[in-house]
Amino acid sequence: MRYIRQEIFQKMGKENQKKLAKASITIVGIGALGTTVLDMLARAGVGNIRIIDRDIIELNNLQRQTLFTEEDVNKPKVIIAKEKIAKINSEIKIEAHLIDLDYDNIDVLSSDLILDCTDNMYTRFLINEYTRKNNIPWIYASVIGAKGMTMNITKDTPCLSCMFQEPTEALDTCDTAGVLNTTPHALGAIEVTEAIKILTNQEYHKGLIHYDLWKNQITKITIKKSKNCKTCNQEYEYLTGKKANSSIKICGSCNFQIKTKPINIKELHRKIEASTLTNDCLILKDMILFKSGRALIKAVSKEQAKTMIDRYLG
Repeated sequence: MRYIRQEIFQKMGKENQKKLAKASITIVGIGALGTTVLDMLARAGVGNIRIIDRDIIELNNLQRQTLFTEEDVNKPKVIIAKEKIAKINSEIKIEAHLIDLDYDNIDVLSSDLILDCTDNMYTRFLINEYTRKNNIPWIYASVIGAKGMTMNITKDTPCLSCMFQEPTEALDTCDTAGVLNTTPHALGAIEVTEAIKILTNQEYHKGLIHYDLWKNQITKITIKKSKNCKTCNQEYEYLTGKKANSSIKICGSCNFQIKTKPINIKELHRKIEASTLTNDCLILKDMILFKSGRALIKAVSKEQAKTMIDRYLG
């Protein structure tokens, strides 16, 4: 009875609902798009969902990240998202990975379909190379302000590198241009609908969809494969680690991420009185330290972030 309203829809039915129940998907990024997409696909009955995110919940996230509440602030997004979804649909399996997706852990993506809900081009190009190499479909999506784009990328379509070149200068982000809370919901709805089509082996859209909510304009753009595309020609720069960066500013967050050597968080916890130890990390006033050597640091600059972490790990 849970999915009866969905099953009686002409394009679904019980057989396609069973396909969703058997399907496995990976959602990369549990922010504005990610929480929206995760919520809808879990309610739709996708049986196996893996979620990946590296960040914690901040107060400014609550304007648009609808799974979270004020009591969740300063907690890891994937951990809280998994707990919330388990209460929404206990019939499905949720697997949470509190990691920074990169070339050295990329195989965690393996699934029937990958959904991009990230906030940066590095991760998207990384996903693009992995999916092209392993023949896995994925859905690109991005939002900013009142605009968003999404495109299904499969063996029958151009890839992300056919469409976009690596940016040579900083792009606008939610930090610089803002975002309406309606934008990720609108683009998330399109992304989820396309995901359901792909997972149930139905015809899906093969072009880029651009949606301007403020002007109420949807534009469909045909993208052509590029003969000079490095990814399509199996020249992988992201999968090999050539593009890796040990320190970054996380979009939509006050956090800088710095990667260092593995950290003994239990030993460090004994040395630092004002700290909280969990299974995943050590939480300090202005930073979170992970066993892998990753650190999230609240700072005004990359230089300040490095100085702060050196104070504990130097």
